[in-house]
Order: sequence, then structure tokens, then C-alpha cells
Amino acid sequence: MVILDHASIVTPELERAVDFYVRYLNLHTFRIEDDPIRRGKRRAMLKDARGREVLEIIELPELAHPSIPGRGGLHHLGFRLTRKHWQELRNKLEEEHYPYQEKAGRLFLRDADGLLLEIEYATSPEELEVA
Repeated sequence: MVILDHASIVTPELERAVDFYVRYLNLHTFRIEDDPIRRGKRRAMLKDARGREVLEIIELPELAHPSIPGRGGLHHLGFRLTRKHWQELRNKLEEEHYPYQEKAGRLFLRDADGLLLEIEYATSPEELEVA
């Protein structure tokens, strides 16, 4: 059996990236700390509604340099919400004029650093349960 422990993304501006995931996806900041692996860098760990650490955001200010062509190899992050929370997110994006596209019942938008997010809603409560 394989389970996903967490996704890890990089950003040149930690606070801006954390704010995006807290504001739009309702993740919760668990901790912001000195990165235990990358000396002199900071990271944030974010939790989902069940209290699981699901997203690590690593600050790499050097990514802001114009000679850096991209920000990493992660293609996209996929999230699944209740239909109610999905609609609330869609409404919030509309109200704040945050760009997104809706295709086949999924919202596609980019985070504060341009990473693609795919957000769909669960068609049954079982889809949101942890085994």
C-alpha cells in the first residue's frame, strides 16, 4: 500500500505562498520554521481540515532571479472538496476576480507562484474519507 505523505513546492516568497493556500483552499498553517534540510532557508507546513500535514512550502528567494526559467518539476496539485466548499471557493474566486477556468466540473487555477491547481468536488462523502 502506498499513501501520499505530502506535496512539496518551492517559492521565492514564503508568506505570499502561504497566504494563497490559507485564503483560497482553507489549509491551516501548522508551522513556519527554519528548514531542517536547506540551511539558511525557511519552510512552512500546512495541514488540511483533518489535521494532516499535506503541503510543505519551501522558500528559495533565488527563484525570483530573472535567469531562473522555472520553479520546479511538479506539474499540478489536485484537491477534492465537498460540493459546498467547492462552490464557496468558486464564488470567492469570482468575487476577488482571481483568474480560473472551469472544465468538466473542475476548477483550474494557478497559485501565487504559477503552479497549476486542479480542484474538484466529491460526488459522495466516501470520497473524502480516509481509509
